[in-house]
Amino acid sequence: MTDPETSTPPDPMDEMVYEVDDADTVLRAVRRGDLTDQCLRHRSVGVLFRDAEGRILVHRRAKTKRMFPQYYDMFVAGMVPFGESYDEAAHREAAEEVGQTGVRLRTLGRFRFDDAVVPQCTTMYEAVVTGPVVPQASEVEWFGFLTEDEVRRALDEWQFCPDSRALYQTVYLGVPAPSLSRFADPD
Repeated sequence: MTDPETSTPPDPMDEMVYEVDDADTVLRAVRRGDLTDQCLRHRSVGVLFRDAEGRILVHRRAKTKRMFPQYYDMFVAGMVPFGESYDEAAHREAAEEVGQTGVRLRTLGRFRFDDAVVPQCTTMYEAVVTGPVVPQASEVEWFGFLTEDEVRRALDEWQFCPDSRALYQTVYLGVPAPSLSRFADPD
């Protein structure tokens, strides 16, 4: 929401997000900027979108992004803000980043990504594009739909976000990443 007196949008680094432990137990709410500055474990979501032909939506992050500017990603992803569930965050990210509303999300699993820069507990989803892709300019500077073979080749040639690379290789290619572990599915 914009401050009516200054017309300045709120700083996204002031948004409150979850800090969690290795088991995804909430420790506290913390400013997003503090969380990223201190490399604290957080909750995140990622949605892999396919078109009607099964191709995968891949995008390049905007050069203004604080973390991994101009890296490629095959997931529409983001942190889970304080007060939101994983599912709510996934729907919001899909709408905000690429204009996909009302999509049916299929949960792929929950994962812990152990990394010095972006430690996180992530819930991964897959969905089919339901309308035109409308990228948010502050998030996405390029996008395209690639076949699975093209994504495999791009992983060797392009610079992808490390968490997305590990998740894609583990979930879709069956190549375990030492930094990634899967949470047990609930009974």
